[in-house]
Amino acid sequence: MKTTLVLFIATLFYSTSLFAQYEVTIEAFVLDKVTNQPIPYVNIGFIEKSIGTVSDETEKFKLTYHEDIVGGKEFLQFSALGYKTLKVRASQLVKFLTNTNKFYLEPSLELLDEVLISNEKRSQIRLGNTSVSSSVMGYWKDKEALGGEITTKIKIKNKKTKLLDIKFNIIENTSDSIKIRVNVYDYKKSYPKKNILKTNIFHIITRKEGEEAIDLRPYNIMVNDDVVFGIELVEVYGENVNFAVSASNNRGTSFLRLISQAKWKRFANVGMNFSVLTSFPVEKDREVIIEREKPKKITLFYDVSKQMKNRVSEKEFELLSGYLKVLKKVDIEVIKFSNINKQAKLFNVLNGKSKELIEYLKNSFYDGATDYKNILKSNTFNADVVMLFTNGISNFSPLEPGINVPTFCINSLEKANHYLLQKTAFYADGHYINLNKVSSKLALDFIINEVYDIETYNDINDKELKQINLLQGKIFHAAGPIQGATIRLKNTFVESQSDSEGYFSIKAKEDDILIVNYLGMIEKEVLVTNPEDIYILLKSDGELLDEVVLTGESKKDEDIEGGFGKRDKDGIGYSLNTITSKDIKQNHHTLADVIRGQFAGVQVTGLDPNNPKFVIRGGGSINNPALAILDIDGSIYTENPPFVDPQEIESITILKSLAATNKYGTQGRGGVIKILTKYTSGNQDQNIIDTALIKGNDYTENDIQLLNYNINNSPYILELEKSITFEEAQNIYYKQQNQDSLLSISYYLDVSNYFTKWNEDFAFTILTNIASVANDNPKALKSLAYKLEELNKYEEAKYIYEQLLVLRPNHEQSYRDLALIYSKTGGYQKAMNLYKKMLSNTIEGLDFDGLLQVVSNELKHLITFHRSKVTFRDLPTDFLSVDFKYDLRIVFEWNDPNTEFEIQFVNPQKKYYKWSHTRFENKERMIDEINYGYHTEEYIIDDADAGEWIINIECLSNKDILNPTYLKYTVYKNYGLANETKEVKVIKLYEQKQKVTLDKFFYK
Repeated sequence: MKTTLVLFIATLFYSTSLFAQYEVTIEAFVLDKVTNQPIPYVNIGFIEKSIGTVSDETEKFKLTYHEDIVGGKEFLQFSALGYKTLKVRASQLVKFLTNTNKFYLEPSLELLDEVLISNEKRSQIRLGNTSVSSSVMGYWKDKEALGGEITTKIKIKNKKTKLLDIKFNIIENTSDSIKIRVNVYDYKKSYPKKNILKTNIFHIITRKEGEEAIDLRPYNIMVNDDVVFGIELVEVYGENVNFAVSASNNRGTSFLRLISQAKWKRFANVGMNFSVLTSFPVEKDREVIIEREKPKKITLFYDVSKQMKNRVSEKEFELLSGYLKVLKKVDIEVIKFSNINKQAKLFNVLNGKSKELIEYLKNSFYDGATDYKNILKSNTFNADVVMLFTNGISNFSPLEPGINVPTFCINSLEKANHYLLQKTAFYADGHYINLNKVSSKLALDFIINEVYDIETYNDINDKELKQINLLQGKIFHAAGPIQGATIRLKNTFVESQSDSEGYFSIKAKEDDILIVNYLGMIEKEVLVTNPEDIYILLKSDGELLDEVVLTGESKKDEDIEGGFGKRDKDGIGYSLNTITSKDIKQNHHTLADVIRGQFAGVQVTGLDPNNPKFVIRGGGSINNPALAILDIDGSIYTENPPFVDPQEIESITILKSLAATNKYGTQGRGGVIKILTKYTSGNQDQNIIDTALIKGNDYTENDIQLLNYNINNSPYILELEKSITFEEAQNIYYKQQNQDSLLSISYYLDVSNYFTKWNEDFAFTILTNIASVANDNPKALKSLAYKLEELNKYEEAKYIYEQLLVLRPNHEQSYRDLALIYSKTGGYQKAMNLYKKMLSNTIEGLDFDGLLQVVSNELKHLITFHRSKVTFRDLPTDFLSVDFKYDLRIVFEWNDPNTEFEIQFVNPQKKYYKWSHTRFENKERMIDEINYGYHTEEYIIDDADAGEWIINIECLSNKDILNPTYLKYTVYKNYGLANETKEVKVIKLYEQKQKVTLDKFFYK
């Protein structure tokens, strides 16, 4: 409905809809109550509702609003310099405007302060932000912005500062011209407050771009404290108004009001390009110092995470005690934190005595990772000042302030996120105090006085600091550079990996020892004698068999019955993948439909669905890949193959290695797609199957033990198990932390698991230590992420997977893991975007053939459960099937692609299938994992025989004592259905030197 209030008539237009809302339009005038003269450019609007306007030169205004947005209790506010603010309740507007169309403002009794300028000596300085940003701006884009303001904070250094002019840079102005009003506000409690001007300052802008200057001298504006300078749009001449002004490269604080009387929006760390020429009195032999208001209450956050253990506490305590001596009397709330906040403790400081407080901070035990999730988010203590002692490096939630209380970030460690700490302090008008750069005396000056920072940090500085002391090197062998070699600093978690040309960088210094590993190469230790470039030659492991090249006469295919269908004997020793007719769905209409997403390393190209091209990873070169050929029932096709009905296919096998394709000659250099149709397979004599091989595939092992997750004979666990109480166990744990040797990743996982019976929060803190001690080690972080998922702590796991992407941006696994965890934490569109990029191979420098089937299934799963929350219209129809489901989906993930192990599946008929992740039987797959950065395998059981299934596992690699290999085992039942269940187990893969049963389940 619409209601128009104009002149003396209120006309209501009623809708037939029972639930319709009124749209109200007010057309009226604003007059001086004493002189009855019109008042131009009055700010009119509903307070903090983003509904407002400005009266024009003839005092007339028009304002439209909806009653569903503005309730009857809201106030329409009129404000203008020199007049008292008028407020009219919305519920009274109809009655008010039925009698008149005029609003009257009463003149204010405030007079313009008299400014006396004597012959005192004054100095001039330009304050504010003079630099121009090329990427950030403030703008008005249409006439609805009348009353909108663009402002920035200007820090005033001296008392009795006179404002002489203001300058700003115009990026764009498409209007004929615009009229603006200059406003100057008091700056209190982190926001603009009262407008300190007593008269309007109007200015017309005709300039299309470039610097605009406004002379303020005629207005005698004098200030003593920080102010907020702004420009307000009051009138537009012409039809268009696209007006933009530059922000500044200098950090500052800006405020934006979209429309008259709207709520201020604060932009910390963004300063507008407003600079103000000022003058101030020069007082002989005395510097004017502006003191900050002394707080009555302080909240002190004290980081006690493991990474803060080596803080220079003496400097911190000297600063803190000095500050408390100045304050003399203050109440302090102390909150120690690491991954969780400890219980707050209150201190009442009298006469500046801080001994009790300092002792409490000294007696801190450093444990756990850093998580800022609950830091600077609320101010329940009503603190006047916040002090945050930390280095700004988070292992989980980043540091993001949410309270406007002056905050002082204090750090004494060299390794710190200086940029973030300063940004956080600037957010609420505080300072970042880097005690590595400033003395305690100067630091104290930052806290008690209004002074400028002596150094500005930026993100680039912090990134450059990370490059300091990095050793550069190259890994190679006789045939050339090695990609994917692991280089680690001995007895540490510092680790790196060589790139495609063999180069690496690692934080190391003279006399450090590097340990270098690569699949099939002898491990090498290298002493760093010169912290310059280092070249490391690896030698082949003599036990690694040369690649077998088969020659000889062709022979009949022999099929071996396995737990997952028939296996072509010719595939033994080759790199092959096979699917059978059971894997082919009814919605597969072409050969491309069947192959797409079914095989790791196989890509379907070409626009013609009836004549697709197939590229198998490893065929040809990167710039000139060779196409795969097709072997259909023994007939070879290099191009234009005949149409094959997918429903008539018995099996498809992908042959990728040289050993397999050699039998096809050079035409097979791009790989072979071997297709066996039902016509051929149905005519085969069943007696061709070698009964000895079938017998060899029988599962006869009855003495394999079921994996026991609760047995742990580690010395540190045996020591802890002597405890009778939680306190006793804690004391033993604290003593274990004080030993000189570096504790292993398995230590933190095992001990965390032990403490779950006593205190889950304490157990979780122990677990998070991994993120602190090994924050740059992908293998260790994956172990942590696996465990976090097992504990259903998906939000924490998300931050670890985000860190892994930073560490390994060229690994396929990094993107898949992040997409999956986004889908588990409600970031459905983020997950969708990543899955789309992976499936379309649009992430530069990567292709996702190794994870194609995994990613395809997870994307279908995402759409099945969250279709309404993602954009999916640009996906192929294959991904939109409503009948997507699997009875069982089993996913294996391991944290080191170099680890060798075997998984054995046993079906209800006691036939087994073995998947080997070893250099002897699956070398090509392992090298592919290392080069492309993935380590996941999935298995689907669907419409299979009912009965008991067994999964056995055996590790064939030696244990890395410091950072061992873990495996995450995930079983989905009824995958894709409403009754889906999921179970996650984290396995100590390194301990399974004897074959054990990982799982048993009944399939119905």
